[in-house]
Amino acid sequence: MDAKLTELIIRLETRTRQLLLQYSKSQEEKKELLSRLKERDAEILSLKQKNEELQEQYTHLKMAKYIDMADDDVKDLRGRIRKMVRDVDRCISMLKVE
Repeated sequence: MDAKLTELIIRLETRTRQLLLQYSKSQEEKKELLSRLKERDAEILSLKQKNEELQEQYTHLKMAKYIDMADDDVKDLRGRIRKMVRDVDRCISMLKVE
């Protein structure tokens, strides 16, 4: 009976050591995973901020392009109106001469 009890205690001690080793490894792995998670969270936050900045720059670029196109259209329209005014003035002067 003593031999069986001694063997049982030895197996229990061995199993307890194994469980303690596994626990230690699990704790180390947990620390590593938490560290990686924090790094990923920081990276995600950084990318979100970069995305917001790029979205804002894109919006500004669209506005600038629209304004630039509008300026070109206004210049073109002013040129057409000036030409029409000159044509009307020429017609009026031709009518006065006759």
